[in-house]
Amino acid sequence: MSNIFPTDLRYLNKGDNSNERANFSNWWKEEIDLFGVEVDYYTNMYAASGADNTYGEHPTATFADPVKLVMMADLTQTALVFSKFGLMGDDDLQAVIHIDTFKSSMSGISVENIVITEPKAGDVFQLEEYGDDRPGERNGKYFEITERLDEEISQINALMGHYVWLIKAKRHDYSWEPGLSGEKSLSLVTDDNFTGRLSGGDTPKTVDKPYDGSADEEANDNFTNPYDDVYGDY
Repeated sequence: MSNIFPTDLRYLNKGDNSNERANFSNWWKEEIDLFGVEVDYYTNMYAASGADNTYGEHPTATFADPVKLVMMADLTQTALVFSKFGLMGDDDLQAVIHIDTFKSSMSGISVENIVITEPKAGDVFQLEEYGDDRPGERNGKYFEITERLDEEISQINALMGHYVWLIKAKRHDYSWEPGLSGEKSLSLVTDDNFTGRLSGGDTPKTVDKPYDGSADEEANDNFTNPYDDVYGDY
């Protein structure tokens, strides 16, 4: 009895399954549109030509104006931890956005005349829609991208196709970079008058938030040498 099936049949032959992969691509678009959350996406305008290679950073880089995107997100919230660096809330987030959607949405943004077509580490987005009705004066959390993947076969590459970006991000630690604002209602006290945004720039100086028993207060009370600074003479 002859074999009625061709010997070279492969379900994963990408020359034969373009229609099936198109179905998966459309399915991803529909899932993201139906169950995604709208975010404000801030592109980090880092440019290699402006980088200080000693420090490995572009000190005058800014963030572009936000672009509205819809992505499907999985947020893992962690408890606030009090450490020697202050209160830390290291929330993790994993999101997917369709490759074509991102490319078309970012077509108006370019760095060194190169149009942005992919998300990258260092970009920041805010869960603006998810956080717009939080209690008090809070707003959506900010997240900084740490990793961008187009291949994670257990999650996003059915039939070996490439349809979406898989984005991994961490809660953004606000650093007063131009183009970004901090989350609202973050009113942690500070030890001194030199924390935050300094005076003399384009944006106003950060409001001081000292507290009783701060480092500056203790130093002023216990070191009164008029010929040296408040931290004493050596």
